Amino acid sequence: MMTYDFDWAFLAKPQFRDMVLDGIASTAALAVLSGLLSFLLGSLLAAARLWPSAWVRVPANSVAEVVRNIPALFWILFFYFVLPELLPDPMGAALHAWGGYSFAAGVMGLAVDNGVYLSDIVRNGMIKVCRGQRDAAASCGMSVWQECMWVLCPQSLRNMMPAITNRMIHNFKNTSLCVAIALPELTWATQQIESITFKGLEATLVATAVYAIGSLLIASAMSYRRRIKLDAPTAADAAA
Repeated sequence: MMTYDFDWAFLAKPQFRDMVLDGIASTAALAVLSGLLSFLLGSLLAAARLWPSAWVRVPANSVAEVVRNIPALFWILFFYFVLPELLPDPMGAALHAWGGYSFAAGVMGLAVDNGVYLSDIVRNGMIKVCRGQRDAAASCGMSVWQECMWVLCPQSLRNMMPAITNRMIHNFKNTSLCVAIALPELTWATQQIESITFKGLEATLVATAVYAIGSLLIASAMSYRRRIKLDAPTAADAAA
């Protein structure tokens, strides 16, 4: 029977320690930036999908349906490999030459994928708001945008938090897909350590612990935010 000799000491060496720490920092930055951008995109898409005009609503629903059925990895690869080729030559060359473009492509790919699912959550949360509140907002002369910002979003946000939390945790774990574009995040660092030392199990266990702890921290933070008792404004309060 083959046995595996664990050697945790090598992870303390500056070379490998820095790779792991840089990978954790890159993963955290990816999760935060793509999470914020995806929530913005999801909110805008949800508002478009609730727009009274079919000229706005139908294309928004079509975009959501198409993007939802394409894997997240495709969007990461699309922004990294395909988008620069679709742009004019000087712009595409500038993106290829930019050292931070792999990070930007990872953020955009994750944000597009996560944003569509968040749009479903936000849209359903807004629909569930009492119809009377929406009618009151309209009677106060609010535009659709003002109704979304000051009436629908504040009242529906707390109910949406569990579903949003699940999506943010999923987005955090999806940062590992950026290894496909050689972005030096945590999974990439783990693979590099294994290729150098042939001691990948230790690094893999460390990465597993980081993903588990990160997911728990996100869940705890979102749960704490949901427990904060904020009085959602009514349509009359918002109009005032």
